[in-house]
Amino acid sequence: MTKKLSIFLVAALTVAPLLAQPVERSGSALFAPRAGQWQVNLMLGRGLFFPIEDNTYLLPGIVSGSNFGIAGQGLTKNQSDDPSIVFHVGSLNNNSVTNIAGIQGKYFITNRWEVNGMFMMDIGVQPQRHYQEYIDFGDAVYPGLKYVQGRLQDNWMGALGTNYYFNNCNGRIFPYLGVLGSIQHARIQVTLPYTGDELGDELWTEIFYAHKRAGEVFGFTGAITAGIEYNFLPGLNVAIEVRPFNYMYTLARVYSDGLNWNANAHTISFFALPQLKFGIRF
Repeated sequence: MTKKLSIFLVAALTVAPLLAQPVERSGSALFAPRAGQWQVNLMLGRGLFFPIEDNTYLLPGIVSGSNFGIAGQGLTKNQSDDPSIVFHVGSLNNNSVTNIAGIQGKYFITNRWEVNGMFMMDIGVQPQRHYQEYIDFGDAVYPGLKYVQGRLQDNWMGALGTNYYFNNCNGRIFPYLGVLGSIQHARIQVTLPYTGDELGDELWTEIFYAHKRAGEVFGFTGAITAGIEYNFLPGLNVAIEVRPFNYMYTLARVYSDGLNWNANAHTISFFALPQLKFGIRF
């Protein structure tokens, strides 16, 4: 009797932990998402606003064949080729792809389904500086300064989506598939300061050229998202995501003195916009 009771207790102690495991595999129970959990992702990568890095193309040329006032294009003798000279610092145009691109929040409505949303904004302000001519009075020298355009740029994007997480034989890896919709906007506005450039007969450029020019573009995106998430620790993961299909409708508008035009475009991309995500789940 004692022997049978001992065997029964050992069997019970062995089976009890197995019965305590969730319905899913015990190997993934520690890392799998659960209904009611939140996750915050730090997103790295390009293409979160528009598939362009410079929106100066939205600025119209002031005269035919000229892109007056845009660094690197149609420069005049009095114009600085790098706007950062106004701050007397290094170039402001170089930016690393590893910079933070956005924050995404997720909420798991079931153990498999989650809904997510993200919002991001990038604003840049470049103050203008007027042209100052070099003057030499012999005992006093006033150094000259090239002019710099005043420039205001802003980009923002908001997105909503949902993903379904798949189970697999590896308890730390979770592939997912979903859909995403977003709206984005970019705008650039330029103010032309005193340039010191003459057109001849004592006429200066600022008499005839537009002082303010602006352009903006709206974008509406629908996409299929696919990714693989790897969990280092419970609640700490990294994911690689791509869009197998991405559709974007864009509407561009340009404003200037005597000029106002619109243009639209449809863009379809496959396996586009790869992103790296670092997530915390709680």
